[in-house]
Order: sequence, then C-alpha cells, then structure tokens
Amino acid sequence: MVNIIVSILIGLLFVALFFDVVWIGFAFTRNDTRAGSFALLCAAHTFYALGNILEILSTTVGEVSFALRIENVGIPMLAPFFLLTAITFFQPRMRRPWMPIACVVYGFTVWLIVFFNDYHHLYYTSITLDYNGHFYALALGKGPLYYVRQTICTSCWLLGYALLGMRMFTSSRKLRGQLYLFVIGAFIGFSSNIIAHLFGIVPFGIDPVPFTSAIALVFFAITLFRHKLIDIVPTAFNMAAETMDDAMIVLDTDWGYVYCNRTAGTLFPYLKKLLGTEEVLKLPEWPKELTPAAGNQATFSITHPETGATILQRANIRPIVSRRGRAFGVLLVIRDITEITDMLNRLNELAITDPLTGVFNRRHFMTLVERQLATSVRHNLPFSILLLDIDLFKNINDTYGHLAGDHILCQIISTLTAQMRANDVIARYGGEEFMILSVENDPGNLMAFAERLRLSLQNAQFTFDDTVIPVTASFGAVLIQPGQTFREAMEAADKALYTAKNSGRNMSALGEINATHNR
Repeated sequence: MVNIIVSILIGLLFVALFFDVVWIGFAFTRNDTRAGSFALLCAAHTFYALGNILEILSTTVGEVSFALRIENVGIPMLAPFFLLTAITFFQPRMRRPWMPIACVVYGFTVWLIVFFNDYHHLYYTSITLDYNGHFYALALGKGPLYYVRQTICTSCWLLGYALLGMRMFTSSRKLRGQLYLFVIGAFIGFSSNIIAHLFGIVPFGIDPVPFTSAIALVFFAITLFRHKLIDIVPTAFNMAAETMDDAMIVLDTDWGYVYCNRTAGTLFPYLKKLLGTEEVLKLPEWPKELTPAAGNQATFSITHPETGATILQRANIRPIVSRRGRAFGVLLVIRDITEITDMLNRLNELAITDPLTGVFNRRHFMTLVERQLATSVRHNLPFSILLLDIDLFKNINDTYGHLAGDHILCQIISTLTAQMRANDVIARYGGEEFMILSVENDPGNLMAFAERLRLSLQNAQFTFDDTVIPVTASFGAVLIQPGQTFREAMEAADKALYTAKNSGRNMSALGEINATHNR
C-alpha cells in the first residue's frame, strides 16, 4: 500500500514535470517577451518538483540534504516569479527591466545559503528523517534565514494576489473573465504555502506545495493560453506589419536582408528571391540613395513594378537596438509620398500663381524682384521691369461680359509669353495690369522689347464666341541700376505708363528713376 502511494505521488510529480517542460518550451517558442516570465515560473517549479521526488525517495540524511539543495533552486523563486508573471500580464505598467534579474539574484543567494547550510545552520538548524510507519518523513529545524525567506515569499504572494484583486475588481467584465482562473490558481498556491511552510501542517510528512503549485500552474496556463495572452501581442504586430501600407524591411547590421512585409515585397519583388542575408546594397535594383550614408532618412524615386508609374518614396532608417543599447539590425520603413508631394507642389503653385491666367501673382513677383535686386548688387548688373495695362478693358467687360474678359486675359498671356525669352517672367499685378521682369540692361533694347510685345497684342486676333475683339495695351518700362529699390522702380514705371496712356494709349514709354532717390 505504501509503495502504491509513493508511486502515485512520484507519478503526479513526473506529470507536473512533463507539463512544466511543455509550457517552458511553448513559452520560449512564442515571439513575445512576456512569455519569459511564465517560463521562469515553470522552471522554478521544475526544480522544486524534481527535488521533491528525490526527497520522497530519500532514506538517509545525506540523500535528503542533496534533495533539499535541488528543491531550493526553485523554492525561493516560485513566489517572486509568480509576482513577476502577474505584473507582466495584468499590471504591465509596473514592470521594470531589473525585476527578473532581482528574482534570479535573490533565488541564487538563497540557494547558496542552503548549499552551505552545514557550515552555519542559519537556514535549517537540523535535518532529520523519521519513519512514521508509512513514509520516511522529513523533519526540519527552521533557522532565522528560513523565516526571512518565508517572509519574502509570503510578501510576494500577498502583493501579487493584491494586484490581481485590484485589477479584477476595477476592470471590465471581459478582463475579469480572463482573470478569475489565474486568481484561483494564485489562491491555491498561496494558501498551501502558508499552511505547509508557515504553520507546519504537512500530512504524512509530505510537502503538499509542489502538488498545489502544479495545480496553480495549470490554472495559470489555461488563463494565458485560452485567452491568447501570450500570442496576441506578437500576432497583432505581425498582422500590423503585413497589412500596413508602408513598406517595412528588416536588415542586419551589414545591411543583409532578413525580412520584408507584403508592401515591401510588392515594391521590391527581387527581395523575395534572396536566399539568405545577402547585402541589399550590392543589388543593381536597390535605390542608390538608400544607404547607411543617408543617415536617418532618404528620398528616392522608383518605377512601380506593377503599374509602371514613377513614384516618390521616403525611407526612415532606424537601428534595431537591444535593451542594453547594442545595435543588431536596421529597420527601414518606406512610405509613398508621391501623392502628398504632388499635393504640396500644387498648393505651392496655387500660393504663387494667379488662378485665372496661370502666371505668377503679385506677391511672388515682388519676391522674385527682391531676389533680382540682390543679384544686381552682387554682380553689378542692371535689369528692367515693364508695367503694362490693357487699354479700355472695362469696355470689353461691359460690352461682351466678364466671361469674355477673362477669356481675353488668358489669350493675352499666351500672346505675350510667345514673344518673351526663357528668363523673362510675367505676373498679373492686378485686374488688367501685368508686370514683366527682364534681364534686359540696355535702354534701347528694352524699348524694342516693349514695342515687340505691344505690337504682338495689336496684331493678334482675339475672339470670343466667334466675335473678334480688338485689344491693345500701354507699356511703361524702366531700367533698374544696382542699389535702386523696387518701390523706386514701380514709381518710375507707373509714371511711364501714365505717359503712354495720356499720349493716346497703345504706346510704350521709358521711365527713369530719379537719381536723388537712389540708395
């Protein structure tokens, strides 16, 4: 009968060991850093259960001392790793990087104390085996360090249980459903530890904690695996990576290919053909701008392999860094900025152009003149501007309508730009007034240019709804010397235009900036 009971107890512990190993293996195959906490908890119980098997089979004090050394690899760390697991999964904001290290250091310290107990007897004051008619029952004299360890253990259980309780009673119904099995398991482990190790209630001299801890781990595992608490984070990140619109490429520190998501595979189809960590920089298709020398960001154009369209891409280049600060890879997140770039260009174009005629507006023209004034001073080169006004344009609007007037203005621009050189700039200054910035620096040539423009309008045939509408314009031209200002030039051009208007219109006049106003 005794042998049967012993066999059953050992069999149960071996079953517990089997599940411990399975859960450890499963946890470490998950792409989730949180799984390590549960794996460490299972590992602590593995040593506890293994040592307990040896304890049950022991028949001498020497054998049981060896078994206690094995048990105490795991006993001190059970409660701290339970607390760490509870924090990791249910109070993640409280977790700190030093916590796993502290648990291991604490457990190793207790194990050293037990290992050298024969020299100081501060942990176990005595170790004896008594045959009670059924088993060899272990009787331990408990020293001060044993109670210190038990106090720390109890504190960890209580703190973990308190955190779970607070989380359970302040959370949604769904989270409470995830928590209740974990809380039950924690209660089983905590209560058996208190009963056996603090109050010394050990039936038949057999420590119940390895068995109750195994049951608690079953509850913990059911909670974590049933609700996918281990798999959900990496799965979510994988889904996000595969469904994101941005291209994501993972490289090693030598820019060798490691991984790319769906978007990157579409954009760079040759990456999928790589067999290992070949350097992408050596690929002929790889964008030349996308190199380590680019720093944190690179912009490049490529041809889309499916549509054949040229698209503009911007890559953010970030090192993949471990918790200790060691770089072990490179992450490229590449975004298509073609549309937003086109939109920004369009907005910029709208900001500097006249919406009706498509030429520059007054504000941008003034900016261009200010730049030319600075260039004029720097290189000691004069330049010129022309101010033109459409003669009697109000009559066109009144006779044919404003739609006709707008149509005529657009035709006027086409006629003028056909006579202008590539470096001449025209802008709508307001209403039916236009200004031209020219690099012409000779008064005679400037007047010849103005006359050519005037005659082109006079001789052109402007029509609206098959109606011919005659158009003429008056011009005021002025040569700007280095150091003279835009305001002075405008005053002179305006006076010249006034002269042309008063002389009968459809004329060109040359203005002159008063030398006393020169800067």
